Amino acid sequence: MTSLRVTSPGWASSVQDAGRPGLAALGVPPSGALDEPQRQLLNRLVGNHDDAAVVETLGGLHVEATGPALVATSGEHAAVSIRTGDVVAVQPVAGELWGYLAVRGGIAVRPVLGSRSLDSRSRLGPPPIAAGTLLPIGPDPGTPVVVDVAPARPRGDVAVAVWRGPRADWFVDDALETLTRCPWTVTGDASRVGVRLSGEPLRRRRDSELASEGVITGAVQVPPDGQPVVMLADHPTTGGYPVLAVVDVASLPTLVQSRPGGTVRFRAL
Repeated sequence: MTSLRVTSPGWASSVQDAGRPGLAALGVPPSGALDEPQRQLLNRLVGNHDDAAVVETLGGLHVEATGPALVATSGEHAAVSIRTGDVVAVQPVAGELWGYLAVRGGIAVRPVLGSRSLDSRSRLGPPPIAAGTLLPIGPDPGTPVVVDVAPARPRGDVAVAVWRGPRADWFVDDALETLTRCPWTVTGDASRVGVRLSGEPLRRRRDSELASEGVITGAVQVPPDGQPVVMLADHPTTGGYPVLAVVDVASLPTLVQSRPGGTVRFRAL
């Protein structure tokens, strides 16, 4: 079986597919690719089915093919045939945080609870990628490859859309307006679990403790310091900070691809 041998693991590299939705009652986060549209696009480029697993990385990932394969990376957005011994480097696109690699047949690690995704907190799923890791490639899907190159995704000052959150009544009347009016700086506290933002504090009306309750991907939690934290794919399934807003699923890629030090703006739906 052809596989991809990891010669350099890069940073925070892991196997991710569409995740494990619907298991929050068991304490299992959804996981899955942070930039889901990117995962789907690369799979289409190599003719994979929608659920095929890819590799996600902060960069610095190098893999060597043990046999012929068809791959696509988020840096090239093109299907490329590689031969035995060829090395593929995976880096995020300039200005973005996460890069992706898809291979025809998908990354065929053993699924756990119906998904091949690694949960970075609990280590549920395949082991973290390390030097020497062999990533098996699944069987050819038998589908045609109908697109050679995809256009680059437009980048720029795109506002992140948010919905009013379930605990907006815990905040002063203009808190949601402050969230959508002010620019927010992406701090270095960013991972697959969440991203912390820095800006004008979001003031609460209520200072009491909130009993832990369910949290979803995109929830904008606000700790007592007023600096919001947006929950991402590997977030805890419960949390005790009030949720002022929830990021619309279509805007999540804009947020997760924002690099530390960059600026994010929100707009209300």
